[in-house]
Amino acid sequence: MVNPLASINDTVVRLGYFSPADAALSTAWVTQTELYQFADDAAKQLAYKCGVFVGCDTSIAVTAGVGVYALPASHVFTLLAWIAPAGAGSNAVLRPTSVLALWALDETWPTTTGEAKRCSFDAGAVGTITIYPIPVTSGTLNQICEEFPPTVQFGSTVNLPTVMQAYLTYAMLAGAFGKESDHALAEMASHFKSRCDLYEQLAASLWGPGQ
Repeated sequence: MVNPLASINDTVVRLGYFSPADAALSTAWVTQTELYQFADDAAKQLAYKCGVFVGCDTSIAVTAGVGVYALPASHVFTLLAWIAPAGAGSNAVLRPTSVLALWALDETWPTTTGEAKRCSFDAGAVGTITIYPIPVTSGTLNQICEEFPPTVQFGSTVNLPTVMQAYLTYAMLAGAFGKESDHALAEMASHFKSRCDLYEQLAASLWGPGQ
C-alpha cells in the first residue's frame, strides 16, 4: 500500500522547503493541495495505461427492455462482463463488440430484443454500455474492470505495492517543476516525467497493458 503523505514529506524537501508545513501555506509557490493533485492525475494515468486497479463492479441493475446503461464514474475499461439473472437461469457472458460490428451483424440492432449476448462501449454516448440484443430478462451486470483508484488526497492510501511509492513522488516533482512560476525548471520536470514513464512501463509488464 502506498501512502501519498510519505511522498509529500519526501517531495517538499527536494523542492527546497524546510518542512511540509511551509508547503501547506497558501503563499507557497506550489502547495500541498497541488502536489496531491499531481499525484492524483498520475494515478489516473496509471489506471489508463495498466491493469493495476482491477475490481468487480456489480452496481448496474439490468432491466428487461432497456439496453443502454451509464457506467460507474470510476470505470476505465472492462475485461469481462456478464449478466447474472434475477431469477433462475445461467449467467449471460457478453462479448465486447464495436458499433461497426453490430451494424454488420444486424441492421436493426438498436431495436432487436432477445437474450443478451454482446456489449458495446462505443455504440452509445461516452460513459455508457450498450447491451445487445436488448435484454428480455432482468438481472445484474457484473464487470471485471479497471477502475480509477480513490482520489489521492490527505489521509488517503493507494492500493499499490510499496515499490511504487516513488511513482507518486516523481509525479509530484514533475508537476511542481513544470508549474508556471519563477521556480519552474522544464528540464527537471521532463526528467521526473521520464522516471514516471519507466514506472508505468514496469507496471504494464507486471499487470498488463491498459487501453
